[in-house]
Amino acid sequence: MLQVRGLAIDVAARRVLSDAGFTVAAGDKVGLVGRNGAGKTSLLKVLAGEDDAAGGLVLRRGTLGYVPQNPRPRAEAANTALSHILSGRGLDRAAARLAELHLVLEHDHSPESIERYSAAEERYRHDGGYSSESDARRIASGLGLRLDRVDLPLGVLSGGERRRVELARVLFADADLLLLDEPTNHLDSNAKSWLMGFLRDYRGAVIVVSHDLVLLDASITRVLHLDSGRLIEYRGTYSQYQVA
Repeated sequence: MLQVRGLAIDVAARRVLSDAGFTVAAGDKVGLVGRNGAGKTSLLKVLAGEDDAAGGLVLRRGTLGYVPQNPRPRAEAANTALSHILSGRGLDRAAARLAELHLVLEHDHSPESIERYSAAEERYRHDGGYSSESDARRIASGLGLRLDRVDLPLGVLSGGERRRVELARVLFADADLLLLDEPTNHLDSNAKSWLMGFLRDYRGAVIVVSHDLVLLDASITRVLHLDSGRLIEYRGTYSQYQVA
């Protein structure tokens, strides 16, 4: 999934990481920890390809999903929350086209309109659209987004709701590697518990930055501790690492 060799990262004039190397394989659940200002967010941005490194190599294989600390949906405000979540698997356009043809069918019952709608619906069904909608709603609900809000335009949702929608989109995309920066920010206790279970059971690899010790102990099996420009690796939970 991810291979890092000789990685160096600078933030302004300060080097926060020097000559780091590690590998993340399929199914690995990694907690990236360290004091505030150590460079965890900067490292995650480099791993995601959002920022450049000062040196070294990052090799990525497979699909990648990245959620920054303050995620914002990159979509039109008129798009619904559900449509944005579905875009994680490229189903948003097909869903919008189907809805458009359904509106046409309400006032045009010609054989041509019926045939166009039937063909579009069959393609959507074949691509798993209906089951995917159910998955998208389940993830949104798990993250604390009320189901009556999922069908609303992004533009009318609160900032906290939009952040949950973006997190839901990345989780729904089912990427081979998830990079999550403080994903429990703005989540209530029920949503945090749901996310713990989701990450624990996730089939892909995960690297998560979090100060939530309960989430770390419930979801990870490996620790990367960023301290004074070095990465210290430990196999086990964060609590086990603290007493090792």
